[in-house]
Amino acid sequence: MSFQEAVEATPGVAGAYRPGLRALRAMDRDKVSADNPRNLAGSVDLDGALQAGMPDDPRWDYGVGANSAGEEKVFWVEVHPATEGEIEAVLAKLMWLKQWLQDSAVALDGFPREFVWISSGRTAITQRSPKLKRLALAGGVFKGGHLRIP
Repeated sequence: MSFQEAVEATPGVAGAYRPGLRALRAMDRDKVSADNPRNLAGSVDLDGALQAGMPDDPRWDYGVGANSAGEEKVFWVEVHPATEGEIEAVLAKLMWLKQWLQDSAVALDGFPREFVWISSGRTAITQRSPKLKRLALAGGVFKGGHLRIP
């Protein structure tokens, strides 16, 4: 199953698939790039698609599919302020995303994946932060202000 087919088969986000990075909001689009844009399998705005049905949930922002080494991989991308005080919020969003994938998005849950946090502005976190280490232990990766997809 392709990334696009998995998105279309997932309740709540069916119809939210967009080619390339088009699902990313304009203000976030320059925070993600691909070495080879032809390898992008598309994107989905999770936050926008699920807002009406889950208005109070700490929703993750985006999923970006990419072809890498002959297989599709999903980069789950959260664009969020990068301060020490916001790490807990991103961790809550990551826990929500993992649960949503397991419970409601089984087709998307089966892809190789990376959970990526990108700063929405200035970064005020030290790499030795104990909270940042907790995020890493939960499977999240902080990429600073930009994600480059190989």
